[in-house]
Amino acid sequence: MPTIHIDGRALRVELTAAEKIWAMHGSISLPADKVIGAEPLQPRWWKTLGLRIPGTALPGVIVAGTYRAYGDRVFVYWTRKKQPLQINLFDHHFNRIIIGVDDAEAYADQINAALTSC
Repeated sequence: MPTIHIDGRALRVELTAAEKIWAMHGSISLPADKVIGAEPLQPRWWKTLGLRIPGTALPGVIVAGTYRAYGDRVFVYWTRKKQPLQINLFDHHFNRIIIGVDDAEAYADQINAALTSC
């Protein structure tokens, strides 16, 4: 599972070597001022991602990589039995980052709290 770190200055999504291969992308680090907020997603969220360029997908099992649709660019790394967490971004290469975590609600609360405490 990717590791998410956030503090008052930066948000970092660290991927393992295997996750980098599946996603065809490295770890992501960006300034905290680019993060708007975070929220858990509903089931079957992957149906609206658009075209995968590049990445890996077996819906319901693994969704990883960069997805593009109508001006929306999303980085995703999610696997079965993980809850999808969406991190919304502003003025960045990606519009959103979606990561599979154990407790999406708790991560969203932690990220949103870190953003409001800055």
